Amino acid sequence: MKNFNLLVLIAILLFSTGCMSQTPEQKKQEEEAEKLKAQAEKQIQELMKNNPEVKNMMEELKKRQAQEQAEKEKKSLQQKKQQTINKAKNREEYYWKGKIASNTSGQFKNWKHGNVDIAIYDGDGKMDQYNNYIDKKYVVVGNISAAGKVSFNFPKTIRTPKPISKSLIPELHSVYNQDVTFSNPNTPYRHPGFVLSVIKDNNALGQLFIGNSEKVTYNLAAPCCLDYGDIGYRLYWVYSKEACTAKVKQDFKDKKITIGETEKNLDQTIIYDLDFKPGWNLIKTEVLENIKINGESRFKLKKHTVVKTMPSDAKYYFLIKDWFNQ
Repeated sequence: MKNFNLLVLIAILLFSTGCMSQTPEQKKQEEEAEKLKAQAEKQIQELMKNNPEVKNMMEELKKRQAQEQAEKEKKSLQQKKQQTINKAKNREEYYWKGKIASNTSGQFKNWKHGNVDIAIYDGDGKMDQYNNYIDKKYVVVGNISAAGKVSFNFPKTIRTPKPISKSLIPELHSVYNQDVTFSNPNTPYRHPGFVLSVIKDNNALGQLFIGNSEKVTYNLAAPCCLDYGDIGYRLYWVYSKEACTAKVKQDFKDKKITIGETEKNLDQTIIYDLDFKPGWNLIKTEVLENIKINGESRFKLKKHTVVKTMPSDAKYYFLIKDWFNQ
Protein backbone atom coordinates (compact mmCIF):
# COMPACT_ATOMS: atom_id res chain seq x y z
CA MET A 1 0.00 0.00 0.00
CA LYS A 2 2.96 2.29 0.70
CA ASN A 3 4.21 1.75 -2.85
CA PHE A 4 0.77 2.65 -4.21
CA ASN A 5 0.56 5.92 -2.22
CA LEU A 6 4.10 6.83 -3.25
CA LEU A 7 3.35 6.26 -6.93
CA VAL A 8 0.18 8.36 -6.70
CA LEU A 9 2.12 11.20 -5.04
CA ILE A 10 4.86 10.99 -7.69
CA ALA A 11 2.26 11.07 -10.47
CA ILE A 12 0.58 14.13 -8.99
CA LEU A 13 3.88 15.96 -8.53
CA LEU A 14 5.05 15.08 -12.00
CA PHE A 15 1.73 16.20 -13.49
CA SER A 16 1.91 19.50 -11.62
CA THR A 17 5.51 20.03 -12.76
CA GLY A 18 4.45 19.33 -16.33
CA CYS A 19 1.70 21.92 -16.18
CA MET A 20 4.05 24.60 -14.85
CA SER A 21 6.93 23.88 -17.26
CA GLN A 22 5.82 26.00 -20.13
CA THR A 23 9.04 27.87 -21.08
CA PRO A 24 11.30 26.73 -23.99
CA GLU A 25 14.26 26.29 -21.59
CA GLN A 26 12.37 23.68 -19.61
CA LYS A 27 11.08 21.71 -22.60
CA LYS A 28 13.51 18.84 -22.07
CA GLN A 29 12.60 18.60 -18.39
CA GLU A 30 8.93 18.63 -19.34
CA GLU A 31 9.38 15.74 -21.80
CA GLU A 32 11.23 13.74 -19.13
CA ALA A 33 8.44 14.51 -16.68
CA GLU A 34 5.86 13.23 -19.16
CA LYS A 35 7.80 9.99 -19.56
CA LEU A 36 8.05 9.53 -15.81
CA LYS A 37 4.36 10.34 -15.48
CA ALA A 38 3.44 7.73 -18.09
CA GLN A 39 5.63 5.15 -16.34
CA ALA A 40 4.04 5.98 -12.99
CA GLU A 41 0.52 5.68 -14.43
CA LYS A 42 1.40 2.31 -15.96
CA GLN A 43 2.81 1.09 -12.65
CA ILE A 44 -0.31 2.31 -10.83
CA GLN A 45 -2.52 0.41 -13.27
CA GLU A 46 -0.44 -2.73 -12.82
CA LEU A 47 -0.60 -2.32 -9.06
CA MET A 48 -4.40 -1.96 -9.21
CA LYS A 49 -4.66 -5.15 -11.27
CA ASN A 50 -2.40 -7.16 -8.97
CA ASN A 51 -3.52 -5.75 -5.62
CA PRO A 52 -6.93 -7.17 -4.52
CA GLU A 53 -7.32 -4.46 -1.89
CA VAL A 54 -6.92 -1.65 -4.40
CA LYS A 55 -9.14 -3.47 -6.93
CA ASN A 56 -11.92 -3.93 -4.38
CA MET A 57 -11.61 -0.32 -3.29
CA MET A 58 -11.96 0.93 -6.90
CA GLU A 59 -14.92 -1.38 -7.58
CA GLU A 60 -16.63 -0.16 -4.42
CA LEU A 61 -15.98 3.43 -5.49
CA LYS A 62 -17.53 2.75 -8.92
CA LYS A 63 -20.58 1.14 -7.32
CA ARG A 64 -21.04 4.11 -4.98
CA GLN A 65 -20.71 6.57 -7.87
CA ALA A 66 -23.21 4.57 -9.98
CA GLN A 67 -25.65 4.45 -7.06
CA GLU A 68 -25.33 8.19 -6.44
CA GLN A 69 -25.89 8.89 -10.16
CA ALA A 70 -28.97 6.62 -10.22
CA GLU A 71 -30.42 8.36 -7.15
CA LYS A 72 -29.71 11.74 -8.71
CA GLU A 73 -31.48 10.75 -11.95
CA LYS A 74 -34.43 9.30 -10.00
CA LYS A 75 -34.79 12.49 -7.99
CA SER A 76 -34.59 14.62 -11.14
CA LEU A 77 -37.26 12.46 -12.81
CA GLN A 78 -39.54 12.79 -9.77
CA GLN A 79 -39.07 16.56 -9.76
CA LYS A 80 -39.94 16.81 -13.47
CA LYS A 81 -43.00 14.61 -12.96
CA GLN A 82 -44.20 16.77 -10.07
CA GLN A 83 -43.57 19.93 -12.09
CA THR A 84 -45.72 18.50 -14.89
CA ILE A 85 -48.49 17.66 -12.41
CA ASN A 86 -48.32 21.12 -10.83
CA LYS A 87 -48.36 22.80 -14.25
CA ALA A 88 -51.43 20.81 -15.33
CA LYS A 89 -53.15 21.59 -12.02
CA ASN A 90 -52.40 25.30 -12.34
CA ARG A 91 -53.75 25.33 -15.92
CA GLU A 92 -56.91 23.54 -14.81
CA GLU A 93 -57.41 25.99 -11.95
CA TYR A 94 -56.82 28.90 -14.35
CA TYR A 95 -59.53 27.78 -16.76
CA TRP A 96 -62.04 27.07 -14.01
CA LYS A 97 -61.36 30.11 -11.85
CA GLY A 98 -64.52 32.22 -11.67
CA LYS A 99 -66.29 29.79 -14.00
CA ILE A 100 -69.08 27.24 -13.65
CA ALA A 101 -70.59 24.84 -16.19
CA SER A 102 -74.14 23.78 -16.88
CA ASN A 103 -75.16 20.24 -17.72
CA THR A 104 -75.96 19.29 -21.33
CA SER A 105 -79.60 20.31 -20.76
CA GLY A 106 -78.57 23.92 -20.10
CA GLN A 107 -79.11 23.76 -16.34
CA PHE A 108 -76.67 25.36 -13.88
CA LYS A 109 -76.59 23.57 -10.54
CA ASN A 110 -76.69 25.82 -7.44
CA TRP A 111 -77.11 28.99 -9.53
CA LYS A 112 -76.62 31.96 -7.15
CA HIS A 113 -77.24 35.02 -9.35
CA GLY A 114 -81.01 35.03 -9.57
CA ASN A 115 -82.91 35.80 -12.75
CA VAL A 116 -80.56 37.37 -15.35
CA ASP A 117 -80.61 38.26 -19.05
CA ILE A 118 -78.39 36.94 -21.83
CA ALA A 119 -77.57 39.79 -24.19
CA ILE A 120 -75.52 41.12 -27.07
CA TYR A 121 -73.80 44.45 -26.48
CA ASP A 122 -74.84 47.02 -29.09
CA GLY A 123 -73.14 50.26 -28.04
CA ASP A 124 -69.96 52.23 -28.76
CA GLY A 125 -67.73 50.28 -26.35
CA LYS A 126 -66.81 53.10 -23.94
CA MET A 127 -66.37 51.92 -20.34
CA ASP A 128 -66.27 53.50 -16.89
CA GLN A 129 -63.62 52.88 -14.21
CA TYR A 130 -65.37 49.67 -13.17
CA ASN A 131 -65.27 48.21 -16.71
CA ASN A 132 -69.00 48.68 -17.24
CA TYR A 133 -70.27 49.96 -20.57
CA ILE A 134 -71.30 53.58 -20.12
CA ASP A 135 -74.16 53.57 -22.62
CA LYS A 136 -75.47 50.15 -21.46
CA LYS A 137 -76.93 49.34 -24.85
CA TYR A 138 -77.83 45.68 -24.91
CA VAL A 139 -80.04 43.51 -27.09
CA VAL A 140 -81.55 40.77 -24.93
CA VAL A 141 -81.47 37.36 -26.64
CA GLY A 142 -82.20 35.01 -23.76
CA ASN A 143 -82.45 34.38 -20.05
CA ILE A 144 -81.01 32.38 -17.16
CA SER A 145 -83.78 31.77 -14.65
CA ALA A 146 -83.40 32.00 -10.89
CA ALA A 147 -83.22 28.21 -10.94
CA GLY A 148 -80.25 28.35 -13.37
CA LYS A 149 -82.02 27.26 -16.57
CA VAL A 150 -80.71 28.72 -19.85
CA SER A 151 -83.18 29.67 -22.58
CA PHE A 152 -82.99 31.79 -25.76
CA ASN A 153 -85.43 34.06 -27.55
CA PHE A 154 -83.49 35.77 -30.34
CA PRO A 155 -85.07 38.83 -31.96
CA LYS A 156 -86.06 38.36 -35.60
CA THR A 157 -83.76 41.18 -36.76
CA ILE A 158 -80.74 43.02 -35.38
CA ARG A 159 -78.67 46.01 -36.44
CA THR A 160 -76.24 45.06 -39.23
CA PRO A 161 -73.78 47.91 -39.90
CA LYS A 162 -71.68 46.11 -42.55
CA PRO A 163 -72.09 43.46 -45.26
CA ILE A 164 -70.75 39.99 -44.61
CA SER A 165 -67.69 40.43 -46.86
CA LYS A 166 -66.49 43.32 -44.68
CA SER A 167 -67.54 42.08 -41.25
CA LEU A 168 -66.79 38.36 -41.21
CA ILE A 169 -63.43 38.05 -39.46
CA PRO A 170 -63.10 34.33 -38.91
CA GLU A 171 -59.68 34.01 -37.30
CA LEU A 172 -58.62 37.50 -36.24
CA HIS A 173 -54.97 37.01 -37.27
CA SER A 174 -54.83 33.96 -39.56
CA VAL A 175 -57.57 34.05 -42.20
CA TYR A 176 -58.70 37.30 -43.80
CA ASN A 177 -61.86 38.34 -45.63
CA GLN A 178 -60.10 38.73 -48.97
CA ASP A 179 -59.26 35.01 -48.83
CA VAL A 180 -62.90 33.97 -48.33
CA THR A 181 -65.25 33.19 -51.23
CA PHE A 182 -68.73 34.60 -50.50
CA SER A 183 -71.77 33.59 -52.55
CA ASN A 184 -73.61 36.75 -51.46
CA PRO A 185 -70.94 39.22 -50.29
CA ASN A 186 -73.34 42.13 -49.79
CA THR A 187 -75.78 40.46 -47.41
CA PRO A 188 -76.15 42.40 -44.12
CA TYR A 189 -74.36 40.48 -41.39
CA ARG A 190 -73.60 40.76 -37.66
CA HIS A 191 -70.92 38.97 -35.64
CA PRO A 192 -71.79 39.84 -32.00
CA GLY A 193 -68.67 38.14 -30.67
CA PHE A 194 -67.56 34.72 -29.52
CA VAL A 195 -69.28 35.09 -26.12
CA LEU A 196 -72.63 36.41 -24.94
CA SER A 197 -73.03 38.95 -22.14
CA VAL A 198 -74.86 38.02 -18.96
CA ILE A 199 -76.44 41.14 -17.47
CA LYS A 200 -78.46 41.97 -14.38
CA ASP A 201 -80.28 45.28 -13.96
CA ASN A 202 -78.62 46.33 -17.23
CA ASN A 203 -75.12 45.87 -15.76
CA ALA A 204 -72.60 43.25 -16.89
CA LEU A 205 -72.43 40.25 -14.59
CA GLY A 206 -70.25 37.99 -16.71
CA GLN A 207 -69.89 36.12 -19.99
CA LEU A 208 -71.41 32.98 -21.43
CA PHE A 209 -69.30 30.56 -23.49
CA ILE A 210 -70.82 27.60 -25.34
CA GLY A 211 -69.06 24.34 -26.24
CA ASN A 212 -68.01 20.94 -24.92
CA SER A 213 -64.81 21.95 -23.09
CA GLU A 214 -63.99 24.85 -20.79
CA LYS A 215 -60.46 25.02 -22.23
CA VAL A 216 -61.52 24.99 -25.87
CA THR A 217 -64.32 27.52 -25.45
CA TYR A 218 -61.95 29.91 -23.70
CA ASN A 219 -58.91 29.42 -25.96
CA LEU A 220 -60.81 29.71 -29.24
CA ALA A 221 -62.36 32.97 -28.07
CA ALA A 222 -59.07 34.56 -26.95
CA PRO A 223 -56.65 36.13 -29.50
CA CYS A 224 -53.69 34.95 -27.41
CA CYS A 225 -54.61 31.28 -27.58
CA LEU A 226 -55.96 30.54 -31.06
CA ASP A 227 -53.09 28.11 -31.79
CA TYR A 228 -53.98 25.95 -28.79
CA GLY A 229 -55.16 22.51 -29.80
CA ASP A 230 -57.21 20.74 -27.17
CA ILE A 231 -59.69 18.52 -29.02
CA GLY A 232 -63.19 19.95 -28.79
CA TYR A 233 -65.35 22.79 -30.07
CA ARG A 234 -66.76 26.25 -29.37
CA LEU A 235 -70.15 27.58 -30.51
CA TYR A 236 -71.26 31.15 -31.13
CA TRP A 237 -74.20 32.91 -32.75
CA VAL A 238 -74.17 35.25 -35.78
CA TYR A 239 -76.90 36.96 -37.79
CA SER A 240 -77.21 37.00 -41.60
CA LYS A 241 -80.09 38.84 -43.23
CA GLU A 242 -79.91 36.70 -46.39
CA ALA A 243 -78.63 33.27 -47.35
CA CYS A 244 -74.90 33.16 -48.04
CA THR A 245 -72.04 30.70 -48.17
CA ALA A 246 -68.50 31.54 -47.03
CA LYS A 247 -65.78 29.08 -47.97
CA VAL A 248 -62.01 28.93 -47.70
CA LYS A 249 -59.26 26.45 -46.92
CA GLN A 250 -55.97 27.82 -45.65
CA ASP A 251 -52.83 25.71 -45.28
CA PHE A 252 -50.05 27.17 -43.17
CA LYS A 253 -46.83 25.27 -43.91
CA ASP A 254 -43.93 25.17 -41.46
CA LYS A 255 -45.53 27.65 -39.08
CA LYS A 256 -43.11 28.29 -36.23
CA ILE A 257 -44.59 27.34 -32.85
CA THR A 258 -42.69 28.26 -29.68
CA ILE A 259 -43.44 26.68 -26.31
CA GLY A 260 -40.99 27.59 -23.59
CA GLU A 261 -37.53 27.01 -25.08
CA THR A 262 -38.80 24.59 -27.73
CA GLU A 263 -39.38 25.72 -31.31
CA LYS A 264 -41.16 23.48 -33.78
CA ASN A 265 -42.32 23.98 -37.36
CA LEU A 266 -45.91 22.79 -37.68
CA ASP A 267 -48.31 22.43 -40.62
CA GLN A 268 -51.75 23.83 -39.78
CA THR A 269 -54.99 23.82 -41.77
CA ILE A 270 -58.07 25.99 -41.22
CA ILE A 271 -61.26 25.18 -43.12
CA TYR A 272 -64.39 27.37 -43.42
CA ASP A 273 -67.43 25.67 -44.88
CA LEU A 274 -70.18 28.04 -43.77
CA ASP A 275 -73.71 27.85 -45.15
CA PHE A 276 -75.75 30.69 -43.63
CA LYS A 277 -79.52 30.77 -43.71
CA PRO A 278 -81.47 34.05 -43.25
CA GLY A 279 -81.63 34.90 -39.54
CA TRP A 280 -79.58 33.54 -36.65
CA ASN A 281 -76.92 30.90 -37.28
CA LEU A 282 -74.92 28.80 -34.84
CA ILE A 283 -71.26 28.46 -35.86
CA LYS A 284 -69.19 25.53 -34.63
CA THR A 285 -65.41 25.95 -34.49
CA GLU A 286 -63.83 22.55 -33.90
CA VAL A 287 -60.27 21.31 -33.36
CA LEU A 288 -60.13 17.94 -35.13
CA GLU A 289 -56.40 17.15 -35.09
CA ASN A 290 -53.62 18.30 -32.80
CA ILE A 291 -50.07 17.65 -31.64
CA LYS A 292 -48.48 17.66 -28.17
CA ILE A 293 -45.40 19.82 -27.64
CA ASN A 294 -43.83 19.83 -24.14
CA GLY A 295 -47.15 18.64 -22.72
CA GLU A 296 -49.16 21.40 -24.43
CA SER A 297 -51.51 20.95 -27.40
CA ARG A 298 -51.37 22.87 -30.67
CA PHE A 299 -53.92 22.34 -33.42
CA LYS A 300 -53.18 20.80 -36.82
CA LEU A 301 -56.72 20.91 -38.27
CA LYS A 302 -59.48 23.34 -37.33
CA LYS A 303 -62.86 23.50 -39.05
CA HIS A 304 -65.74 26.01 -39.00
CA THR A 305 -69.28 24.99 -39.97
CA VAL A 306 -72.86 26.11 -39.37
CA VAL A 307 -74.83 23.59 -37.30
CA LYS A 308 -78.62 23.36 -37.36
CA THR A 309 -79.09 22.39 -33.71
CA MET A 310 -77.16 22.52 -30.45
CA PRO A 311 -74.91 19.42 -30.19
CA SER A 312 -76.05 16.92 -27.56
CA ASP A 313 -72.83 17.24 -25.51
CA ALA A 314 -72.67 21.05 -25.51
CA LYS A 315 -72.61 22.95 -22.23
CA TYR A 316 -72.80 26.60 -21.16
CA TYR A 317 -69.83 28.02 -19.27
CA PHE A 318 -70.48 31.11 -17.19
CA LEU A 319 -67.44 33.27 -16.39
CA ILE A 320 -68.14 35.90 -13.78
CA LYS A 321 -66.93 39.45 -14.39
CA ASP A 322 -63.64 40.50 -12.74
CA TRP A 323 -62.66 36.86 -12.22
CA PHE A 324 -58.98 37.89 -12.15
CA ASN A 325 -59.62 39.62 -8.84
CA GLN A 326 -61.19 36.61 -7.14
